[in-house]
Amino acid sequence: MFVNKGSFVKIFSLLAFLGLVTFVACSSKKKQVVAEIGDEKIYLEDYEKQYLKTQNNLDSARNMSPEKRKEFLDLYIKYRLKVKDARDRGMLKSEDIQNDLNQYKSNFITSFLIDKEVVEPQIKELYDRKEYEVRASHILVNLSQQNKNPEDSVKAYQKANEILKKLKDGESFEQVAFEMSDDNSAKQNYGDLYYFTAGMTVPEFEDAIYKMKVGDYTKEIVRTPFGLHIIKLTDKKKRNNGIRASHILIQEQKDSLGMTKDSVATYNKAREVLQRIRNGEDFAKVAAEVSQDPGSATKGGDLGFFDRRRMVQPFDSVAFTLKVGEVSDLVRTPFGWHIIKVTEIKEYEPFEKQKDNLRGDFKRGPMFKSEYNKYLEKARKTYDFQIKEEGLTFMRNKIDTAKSFSQLNLDSIFAPEEKQTVIAEFKDGKITITDVISYLGRNRDYLASVAGVENLKTVINNSADNAMLLKVAAKEGIEKDPDYIAQLTEYENGLLSFKIDQEELWRNIKITPEELSAYYESNKDKYSYTDSNMVKTKPFEDVKSEISNTLQQERFKQLETQYVENLKKKYPVKVNEVVLIEAFKN
Repeated sequence: MFVNKGSFVKIFSLLAFLGLVTFVACSSKKKQVVAEIGDEKIYLEDYEKQYLKTQNNLDSARNMSPEKRKEFLDLYIKYRLKVKDARDRGMLKSEDIQNDLNQYKSNFITSFLIDKEVVEPQIKELYDRKEYEVRASHILVNLSQQNKNPEDSVKAYQKANEILKKLKDGESFEQVAFEMSDDNSAKQNYGDLYYFTAGMTVPEFEDAIYKMKVGDYTKEIVRTPFGLHIIKLTDKKKRNNGIRASHILIQEQKDSLGMTKDSVATYNKAREVLQRIRNGEDFAKVAAEVSQDPGSATKGGDLGFFDRRRMVQPFDSVAFTLKVGEVSDLVRTPFGWHIIKVTEIKEYEPFEKQKDNLRGDFKRGPMFKSEYNKYLEKARKTYDFQIKEEGLTFMRNKIDTAKSFSQLNLDSIFAPEEKQTVIAEFKDGKITITDVISYLGRNRDYLASVAGVENLKTVINNSADNAMLLKVAAKEGIEKDPDYIAQLTEYENGLLSFKIDQEELWRNIKITPEELSAYYESNKDKYSYTDSNMVKTKPFEDVKSEISNTLQQERFKQLETQYVENLKKKYPVKVNEVVLIEAFKN
């Protein structure tokens, strides 16, 4: 039996011997040897990194029993033995591994470059901004980025300037928002956007907000993809990473038409419950007894951890002002009357602990796309990227520009020789129609777009992105970057471990029909079930593949144990348990 690549990825992800190393160990751990494999050393830092990739929980790691520490070290040693054997036998040069590596490198080197040049410089600023939450109001004048009508643009800017004049003349921001904002919600909230933090809005809006002082409004118009804005900063304060709270809910009573009835009685009942809490009764006990929130009442009112803006605004605005152990007054929401108690507050954590999450937040946020496009535009200028008019004209004449890209079967429209037509050039490189077709096959973002000249130019530009980034990576010497080398080595090791498993273990497993039948006869109880109060056994043919898999797994473990023991003779293993005890202490 051979494990497919999908299974390998799952197994390998579980062991987490791939990916970005984020744990920062003290320098002394680089010198502490926790194990030796022949002439190779496993440092305590290596052990900690690998374990934290699998668990990503430092507290759990620190509390790990000695037996569990040793168990994981044994697992890691087994992995390293396989890799060492594979490298010594020259398996890295095998054609299948080299093909896999070349394919992986072409994608990894560009993603590594973007992480290093675009993401890493931004996430420290994102961290500093996220330390605060802001509350803002805005006045919106509709004008989309796609608006090409000069007359509409002039009218929009005239209106925005009129708004600015009213504010300079002393009119209330809230009243002007109510009267003139094109954001429909302003009729209810007077332009208030409530609390948010960095990474939650578009870059232009965020940049303006974080440069202002509380009480100020923007003296210049801010344009975003949503239109023109005049923004007011109404509050800014330190934030946390979420709170844990409990609540007691007393619901409003409704009649058959859904109308609230006897709200005074509901309020009085809620008041009585609040008084019980203030008289010293246990909050969780009272919640379990009287709260009408079925989801939390059985848990003593506990709602678990939640972030800002997860709850309805009246609830949220009170909960995030409470200290640990503090109980609120009555809070009214559309669900009824609440009594809230905050039980825990997650403090804003140091940069190093949040670095991975910040990286993910940044990549998912609108700022990343903006910075990524700036970086690519700079690369295009550096390498003199230009769309060839004759190539663009040829392509336009062959397609129906009134249809969307998804409606065009570009692969069949162009003959093989036509696909080699050059439609863009850059220093020492070119982009052909084949590249465009390939790009649209990999990226579905533009499939619904009409294949007009502007969208076609955008797709051609995007088709060159990877080629541009490879150019930059070569210029920047990314392949010599220590972090890049370390991560690529991890990937190589994963491929080598997988190849060893295939060639040394799975290939040697043979399960005969007699073994399958014998196992079935000896373990029929495993395949029994009850039907109409009668115990029945599944037929052999129905469970044959399941038995085969079970026996193969058992045989694999047996062969692996023997193989690893032979490797330990070839590469003697020494374990320093005194050093192992020191893991995760710093």
